Amino acid sequence: MTILRHYLELQFAGRTFLLPNTSDLLIEPRENMHIERKGQAAALRVVQGVASPAYILDADLRPIMESQWTRAVFLGVNSGRLVGLLIDDLRLLPADTLRIEPFTPLGPVPKTGYHLFDAAAMATSTLTLVFSSVGLAAYLQAQGDRDGVSE
Repeated sequence: MTILRHYLELQFAGRTFLLPNTSDLLIEPRENMHIERKGQAAALRVVQGVASPAYILDADLRPIMESQWTRAVFLGVNSGRLVGLLIDDLRLLPADTLRIEPFTPLGPVPKTGYHLFDAAAMATSTLTLVFSSVGLAAYLQAQGDRDGVSE
């Protein structure tokens, strides 16, 4: 089992979420992205002719086309099916400063086969949901599959 040393604090659509910082992630600045609309994808990362879609999500986690995003966080580096989330800002937080509590979401598993969240960070007066890396990647990939723009 890998010991998690950091979490990424992601900010977009006026909300804050955490994502485990694993070797399966890649962060790209806006300047390295192609702003090209393909289905629901708002931008693409193109390397050696291979385009990987990235999506903007609203506060309800639905794809939208416009925001003031500054970076893309790509998931699936190790699987070869890169898919990105466009975010307004991010911070790297040491895991030992957070109280992360895993949970099993209620209800059936979504069509992607994975829940979006699998933990929450507990603080004195706040609770921040923690994305499941696999669940978020599957959710974003499903957006491209729906439009026929995934790799």
